[in-house]
Amino acid sequence: MLEEEKNIINVNRKELSTHQVQQNENLDGVLNKHRMITKRPIYKQKKFYFFLFLILVITLLIYYTDKEEKAKKNYEMEQTN
Repeated sequence: MLEEEKNIINVNRKELSTHQVQQNENLDGVLNKHRMITKRPIYKQKKFYFFLFLILVITLLIYYTDKEEKAKKNYEMEQTN
């Protein structure tokens, strides 16, 4: 390993003042990173199931309206013949 890649740990360093600690702490950034890492998968969210249900209802409505229209056409053709 190169010298600049090594982690140097100072064991006997002086303590930081509270002003220096407050100046460098970034709790909002840490929380945002944590939320991004631990975000729930899409299939565990309520929005996903609502969207899936909506697609299912729309598909069923289209299927049954199509089925009824075909039945009406067949009934009309039988009556005309």
